[in-house]
Amino acid sequence: MKRLIISLTAIFLSTTALAASTVQEGVIEQSNAISTKVGKDGKPLLGAAVGVGIGSQIGGGSGNDAAKVVGGVMGAKRAAAKQQKTMYGWRYIIKINNQLQAVDVWCDKPQSQCPGYAPGEEVYLINGSEVAAKAK
Repeated sequence: MKRLIISLTAIFLSTTALAASTVQEGVIEQSNAISTKVGKDGKPLLGAAVGVGIGSQIGGGSGNDAAKVVGGVMGAKRAAAKQQKTMYGWRYIIKINNQLQAVDVWCDKPQSQCPGYAPGEEVYLINGSEVAAKAK
């Protein structure tokens, strides 16, 4: 029983430590819009080749040729649909206790831009990676 209580206490303490967060107050010194490409680079030629390979396994004679053509077209279309998308965000330089800290914050969805904070705005820096406006 004593061993069970010690084990449960250790589990509780370890999960409590993981849930801890740090919140620091600061001021935006500089904000710059940033972007990056995410996702796979669609390669229609490779998709077509794979489609032809799969189509060649179906049927025989002219039916096999038709399956290759259909497979090639479907493979190219599918690969082309997997184009890279652009993620937008903000790079903030935040002054916290007379020290500057750079933080990159990304918008929720690819291809969409989100509003940022202007220099001089008071903010909270949460866990060193999230920025939230201070209530006025």
